[in-house]
Amino acid sequence: MMTSSSFAMAAGVPHVRVAKHAGTSKAKTPHHVSSPLSSRQEESVQVSVRRGVQGVNQHKADSSTVLTRQVLTERNVRVMTDIVRVAPNLTIQPSFGSSALNFALRGIGLMDFTQNNTPSVMPYMDGVAYPLSIMTSGMLFDIDGVSVSPGPAGFTHGQATTGGEMEFRSGDPTQQFHAGITEDIASYGRNRVEGYLSGPLSRSVSYRIAGQSLTGGGFQHNSQGQGYGNANLGALRGKLRWQIDETTRLDFGGHWTTDQSETSSGHNMYNSYGVPISSDLMQTEWGLDPRFAKILGINGKNTKPREDNMFWGANVRFTKDFSWAKLTALSAYESLEEHELTNQTNSVASYGNMFRNNQSNVFSQEVKLESNRPQDKFQWQVGMYYSRTSISQNFWYDSHDRPNTTPLNKTSYTQGQQNFNQYVQLSYQILPKLKLIGAINHESDDRRIMNVTSTNYNLNTGAVTGSTNFGNAGALTNQFAGRVGAQYQFKPNLMGYVMFSRGFKPGGFSANITQSATQIKPFKPEQVLTYEGGFKSMFFDRRLRFNAAGFYYDYRDQQVLGTILVPPYGALGGYVNAPRSYVYGAEFDMQVTPFRGLNLTQNFGYQHGVYSRFSSLNRQATTNQFNATGIWSPVNTTYDGYSMGLANLTLSGAATYTWNVFHDYKMTFDADYNYRGAQTQPQHIGDGGIYRAPAYFLVNSFLEFSAPTQHWSVAVYGQNLADRRYWLSGGTQATFYGVMPGLPRFVGARMNFTY
Repeated sequence: MMTSSSFAMAAGVPHVRVAKHAGTSKAKTPHHVSSPLSSRQEESVQVSVRRGVQGVNQHKADSSTVLTRQVLTERNVRVMTDIVRVAPNLTIQPSFGSSALNFALRGIGLMDFTQNNTPSVMPYMDGVAYPLSIMTSGMLFDIDGVSVSPGPAGFTHGQATTGGEMEFRSGDPTQQFHAGITEDIASYGRNRVEGYLSGPLSRSVSYRIAGQSLTGGGFQHNSQGQGYGNANLGALRGKLRWQIDETTRLDFGGHWTTDQSETSSGHNMYNSYGVPISSDLMQTEWGLDPRFAKILGINGKNTKPREDNMFWGANVRFTKDFSWAKLTALSAYESLEEHELTNQTNSVASYGNMFRNNQSNVFSQEVKLESNRPQDKFQWQVGMYYSRTSISQNFWYDSHDRPNTTPLNKTSYTQGQQNFNQYVQLSYQILPKLKLIGAINHESDDRRIMNVTSTNYNLNTGAVTGSTNFGNAGALTNQFAGRVGAQYQFKPNLMGYVMFSRGFKPGGFSANITQSATQIKPFKPEQVLTYEGGFKSMFFDRRLRFNAAGFYYDYRDQQVLGTILVPPYGALGGYVNAPRSYVYGAEFDMQVTPFRGLNLTQNFGYQHGVYSRFSSLNRQATTNQFNATGIWSPVNTTYDGYSMGLANLTLSGAATYTWNVFHDYKMTFDADYNYRGAQTQPQHIGDGGIYRAPAYFLVNSFLEFSAPTQHWSVAVYGQNLADRRYWLSGGTQATFYGVMPGLPRFVGARMNFTY
């Protein structure tokens, strides 16, 4: 949460520091990534003792959670959804029946099941924005740090968002040769291998190559006992750094990922078809009509929902330090090819099979100039960000089990988008203890969905039986955002701040099983006014750190994944705007090192959201009416005063103790937990019962034996030791309702060697 409690090590616990010969002294961490340890520090062979907790960002007026490489390893953060276990008020959910993810911070986030809209919480990798969330698949390897920053963004880099950012920083090249490999074996045949090579090619050129392989881990099964959910993912990343002179640097980067995993699949909890339902949350089902498979040209023998995706990208960063400022220019290109077969009903019925063909690419260019003298009272940043996104998608949907529907439908479209953001941020220390902060940005977002075509097919012959072109639609946004704030250093170990911000995010489109021109009408941009205040403190000779913040968000035209009625397909997901709503809450993080070797951490997050003015289709009532009458007709409900159904309380904490064994060896024992409150799924405002994900409490632990001077370690660990049953997200397809289960108990061993 604030400056994350998960950063620091216990008082007296060995801290890795950089050897004089390691790394290039001119290499700098990008401004927007708050990573306390560089890759060189992680790999250095020298060890020293530092007393007390870490104080990273203690003089910065924000409430970011910052996670180091060490914490990501110790908490077994291997995929994106694991981050919610260590960051407060953060939600990361699989888009139902897909590998795409949806992000939310402090209740602000868009459930983008059509994968063609700007997220409310933007992920970045080494400064490059990933506006299509599925691009994040397979990126969590060789990561030096993760920063989770809530609130309106786009004032110092990238695109404007309302919810915040998640920033990832991968390991950098080093001027000394380093290498490492990690083997991680766990329950359900899960196997993760990760490694890197880094070193010099010449006095001025260095490189880094890293990769990972992730297989197995499928903990679900069907009624016949056939296992399901295995990962099959491989990824590579490369960096080349040219230190042209003392003030000039050129960095080249590239990455490639292939994902042929079995698709995220859910457990069917309710349906009106009479399809049998199991009480076993880990049981899922699937079915694939061989006629559907033949038309698509996919392997009809393998009926499991699955991915066949490839992602790749390249970027170039130029940095130049002048005597008065620093110039940064970053160019990037990202591409994805997604071929995804899903079963939206999680049943043996072939109704609900969907095949997605998504080919998209994003080009971005950013130029930024900023002050480079930290001791100056006046600090400034000014920059411009441009991105161009091209999307081409086809959705094939098999509904032959459904009465009065077209047996096989394909919805296809292309979408183009251009985004241009200009930003300025200033700060001035008007008094020795008082600093004022101000920022403004202007963003123009122009997007157009084109040639939205609905085509019906004869399922037996594959012949086209009808086609309708719904034409084009456009959405243009031109808005300003800004923030003003102040921070006051009451004492060297106590800082307080207040911040007022206005943020916005562009509108977009829903394009899924399109049967009416009204379905491609764009939803409006959203705006949020945020009020935040907090403090950061350290006491008892750096043995206690305690940071806290409170916030209130005034939301306008909130973009909500609601429900629209599309007879004869029924109640389907669609985007709507809630005119007025609000979210409030609080966060704190604490770290205590009472004596040498022991480190205690605790994070706390509370959030509560309410719709002030909102009327929308009631999915449950509409479905119930159809079940009773056999006729689809809308039932609308006014949700004024209704809760958004957020997970009100998120907690996480850890106790870690390290002690010496013999002379050159160490033992580390950890026990940690995380708690997440109950949460209502989108599309089910005001509904209870099975539509509300129950609260859950997980306990995890690890024991590590390491030889720092010999550069190896062995650890055993357990996740969800009590084997709790819980679920991450839910979704519906007409009268089918299912949930995505979380991990059961996993026990594993991790072996690491570095040179």
